[in-house]
Amino acid sequence: MPDDFTKTQSYMPYPQETLDAMYPDVYNRCYPMVKQSCEMYDNPNNPGFYPYPTRASVNQMTDYVYQRVATEGYYPMDRQDGGNLLRSLILILVIRELLRRRGSF
Repeated sequence: MPDDFTKTQSYMPYPQETLDAMYPDVYNRCYPMVKQSCEMYDNPNNPGFYPYPTRASVNQMTDYVYQRVATEGYYPMDRQDGGNLLRSLILILVIRELLRRRGSF
């Protein structure tokens, strides 16, 4: 007699959505803005980003994206620590996008 895991596993359908579709809404709102700001700021003519991005430049880009998200009203910032969490998420997305565009430092 099979155990419960084997029984449920044999009847489970294949996943109907891709992993990309499972991102939360906050990611889908912020990431396009992060990509757009990297396209604007991460270029060879910007001394804050070449040859390597400075912490101040990365923070400035993060603030730019954060203000856009807050201004467009996607996420209310009146919850306690909500703004800090959102800004941290955007900072992570900015750093990951810069690493993706340039390869590891």
